[in-house]
Amino acid sequence: MFGTSGVRGVVGDKVTTNLALRVGAAVGQDAGTVTVGRDTRVTGKALEDAVVSGVLSAGADVERVGVAPTPAVVRHAEDKALVVTASHNPPEYNGFKPWNADGTAYDAGQRAAVESRVESGVEPVEPASFGDELRFDYVLREHADSVVNAVGEGDVRVVVDGAGGAGSRVTPRVLRRLGCDVVTVNCDYDGTFSARLPEPTEENLDDLRDAVRAYDADVGLAHDGDADRVAAVDASGEYVEPDSLMALFARHEGADEVVAPVNTSTVVDEVAEVRRTAVGDVNVAAELKRNGGGFGGEPSNNWIFPDETLTPDGVLAAAKVAAVASEKPLREQVNELPPRFVRRGNFDVANDRKDEVMSGVEEGASERYGEYSAVDGVRVGVDGGWFLVRPSGTEPKVRLTAEGETDERADEVYDAATSLLEEAL
Repeated sequence: MFGTSGVRGVVGDKVTTNLALRVGAAVGQDAGTVTVGRDTRVTGKALEDAVVSGVLSAGADVERVGVAPTPAVVRHAEDKALVVTASHNPPEYNGFKPWNADGTAYDAGQRAAVESRVESGVEPVEPASFGDELRFDYVLREHADSVVNAVGEGDVRVVVDGAGGAGSRVTPRVLRRLGCDVVTVNCDYDGTFSARLPEPTEENLDDLRDAVRAYDADVGLAHDGDADRVAAVDASGEYVEPDSLMALFARHEGADEVVAPVNTSTVVDEVAEVRRTAVGDVNVAAELKRNGGGFGGEPSNNWIFPDETLTPDGVLAAAKVAAVASEKPLREQVNELPPRFVRRGNFDVANDRKDEVMSGVEEGASERYGEYSAVDGVRVGVDGGWFLVRPSGTEPKVRLTAEGETDERADEVYDAATSLLEEAL
């Protein structure tokens, strides 16, 4: 039921109010209080109501915070949190992600328990033992205060593209309090994401690029639907590759050790020792909790600053980007890093075919290259680069990442990986 980042699916298909009720009850069975929030999706209110009903019926109290970034909900929680969100997925999706009070998402054991209870159903407690619903209306202010206190100040002109998501209101406020000159784009709540798709990938940021150039800004920042992510463009509107941004964060934080997944560029290895995990912020946060580290992140623009929280926090990361850009222009800092060239692609593969396809990839990799890493998917090191083929945990796709030390070598490595995957397909 769980992918790499919670339970997600198309509303009316995989995700229904009945599932929401069952998930709420399953999480509430182990909790005293569950903090419940949601992103701006039009289906969110109905699913949130069902989640709350499930939690209350299991005997736990609910603290309801309404529309808020996922990190704001989790950082406020004192027991458990349950966020109704599909994060960066398209508007027809929604989902549920349960969290612990220490900022980590549910681990494998907790997820298995929730799945089991959802399948079998949780018997409601006696009516007199139903939980109470409480409301907290100041979670955005609370989140903003914590970020401002952590970062201190910034002195740049920033354009913020909220995509109509949960970070649309709080991030501009935070940046203004830090001393930034802020212009907003797509920062009215819009659960249909009519201005742009919620995933802050390079191809979705035309509005942001245009605004950065029009307003002569120093940096542009873009959130996904629940603001656990933030992407950046530089003063010319050029996209800052997440791997490079990760290296800049690590350097800015003075991190000797960085935790990152297997699809992360080796450019990060140039500024810190990197411990690689399976893909997913759940895995990055778990490794940071288990063995420490100064910083964690993913090339999907998820960033974890463990001194503040183990939850990926796009609002905090946005403030950190402003602080980094206040020291020296972003592009100038990126150009100081050793060159690495990354290619990424997605191939449509039905969920019920993923295991078969990946078995074919493993067989082909063994025959062609001998050794490979199987931490998550198939990662192969080659002369002057590496590639990774792995099944998506959230969509019916197989993802491919390739890197080369030159632009030409990146194309060659990507073509080799594509050939391997196509043979398996």
